[in-house]
Amino acid sequence: MTSLLERIRRPEYTGSNRCWPCTITNGALVAVAATALALARRRRLAAAVGIAGIASIGLRGYVVPYTPRFAPQLAGALSLDPHDVDEPGSLSGAADGDGVDDDAVSGETVLAALVEADVVVPDGEELRLDPAFRSAWREEMRSLRDDDLESLARLADRHTAPETDVWVGSSFGRSYLVLQGEAGGIVTLRREIAVAELGAARALESRVDDPAIRRAAGRPLRSLLETCPLCEGALEITQAACCGEVTPIGSLPSEKLYCPDCNVRLFTFDREQ
Repeated sequence: MTSLLERIRRPEYTGSNRCWPCTITNGALVAVAATALALARRRRLAAAVGIAGIASIGLRGYVVPYTPRFAPQLAGALSLDPHDVDEPGSLSGAADGDGVDDDAVSGETVLAALVEADVVVPDGEELRLDPAFRSAWREEMRSLRDDDLESLARLADRHTAPETDVWVGSSFGRSYLVLQGEAGGIVTLRREIAVAELGAARALESRVDDPAIRRAAGRPLRSLLETCPLCEGALEITQAACCGEVTPIGSLPSEKLYCPDCNVRLFTFDREQ
């Protein structure tokens, strides 16, 4: 039995590699098929389809052939899950080219300010966090990780641009912060991102005077995290693409900074050939 399960199982599409758009799409399709059979008074077949579909999704990642070709786009179009389809939102309002922060600053300005404040240290072609700042940042994250989202929303309201409104939203049983700018742009902020970036903003207060730079620094600093903001477990870098996501010509599959214990993504790295 064990050997049969091993032959069926597709670890490259499950576990930390699971594609949630594919999982959601296939779960919905299995539910529709089972419901249609039940309504047609074919209850045994409906139960069999439901059980087989759930088992296949659990062991293999998806049921319907070629799901990876359409699931991410479908999930995004239907807003099935705002948390897993795209790069996580940021305290500065940046998410997939959209934003809510009217006083956003350039990446070059942010980097220059962080280097000048001894927050990041150039190391050849790489950047690393100053040990003292990393320690201060971890302490701030520890102080925030047990706060409820309403408390984090109040703190985020103080650290976002004055024209940005912040409140708590939820969908699919998951809650998150919502940032809305004066022009109407909306960004969602998951708990782990809020803890990481609000902790960074607080740790930067004694080093960087400009609040716009402190906000904008959250996203690039996230790429230098070594431990999870929620559990302090070691982060891993794994492939971020959907189990069959089409990678544009001239690009390599993106990678994600991921906590296997909390099953959360902290950052997505885009890779170019």
